[in-house]
Amino acid sequence: MGMNREAYRLANELRIEPEADRDCLIDGLGDMDMKKYQTAVLGEIRKEKKIRKRNYRNLAVAACAAVAVLTGATVFGEEVHAAIKQIGWSISSALGLSTDLANYREVVNTSVSDKGYVITLQEAVASQEKLVISYTLQREDGAPMEDILVPSESAFYINGKTVRAGSGGSADFLDQSQTILGVVAEYHLTGVDLSQKNEFRLCFGSIGWEDEVKGNWDFAFAADGSDLMMDTKRVEIGKEFALPDGVKIELEEFSSNDLEQRITFSRSGGTRYMIIVKAQDQQGHQVEFGTRSADEKGGYMQNEEIIDDGRMEEGSGEWTMTLYAVELPETDGRIPDDYVQIGESFSLSF
Repeated sequence: MGMNREAYRLANELRIEPEADRDCLIDGLGDMDMKKYQTAVLGEIRKEKKIRKRNYRNLAVAACAAVAVLTGATVFGEEVHAAIKQIGWSISSALGLSTDLANYREVVNTSVSDKGYVITLQEAVASQEKLVISYTLQREDGAPMEDILVPSESAFYINGKTVRAGSGGSADFLDQSQTILGVVAEYHLTGVDLSQKNEFRLCFGSIGWEDEVKGNWDFAFAADGSDLMMDTKRVEIGKEFALPDGVKIELEEFSSNDLEQRITFSRSGGTRYMIIVKAQDQQGHQVEFGTRSADEKGGYMQNEEIIDDGRMEEGSGEWTMTLYAVELPETDGRIPDDYVQIGESFSLSF
């Protein structure tokens, strides 16, 4: 199967400051374990980039050591204006959604230039304990980029306070000449109430994983998740399972809105096991829910097939849901693919 979604997500989760709250990490991994997985996974990502420069999932959030001065939109010279191509890169187009999220998105459309690169923040959507943004990256001179270069260091602020968060996302060139990179990124904000209007500030401090370009690309914007949360449909699950190490997992709730579909879960303690849920309808259509955020108390899994709108449709009948788990090894840092079924399957309709 090669580098799968879990591998990319784990790389995202491992690139968090050592003192940060590792909300997305599997509890029980020590510093040596995290270093081992980071090295192995990032090495695989670099190899895969040489084979195909698509579906790259590697973004990170860390706390800045110092607060940078907010610059806002940079005033470009005529040469830069001529080179920069204005293009709409929406969250909906990035995720392949059938809806445009018009009732829930905040249109930012702000560009910041530094060190020869221009980042344009297009849109933001706030959901439950999560913020999703879309942006483009280009060179000021309009020249092509050989590699996918995404911000590799950033700081996040909500209402003026520093917030540590896990992150993930995907990136791809939007043109054949590889001059415009489109990125969609999601920030997991455990314990943060986004069901109201909040003021956000996002500071990118460098671009690229190798040969980093240091700079300041700072953005300030507002987003309100109240409407999306109010329009979210929820179905109680209430199914309990036992992992091979004895940790109890309870699948609590399935939720669905125009942005995403989730399964929330709680657990009795830390574990080295990563879990997923596979769902299949009566016509044989399948979707997979992969863990996006977890701590020792619980977290949530997200429908990974939402890209190209592979969602579980309301009123589509009964779905068979099956929980699987895989243990992260202590030796070589490789991400295993040999998931095993946990407990019995169950049915869900909404």
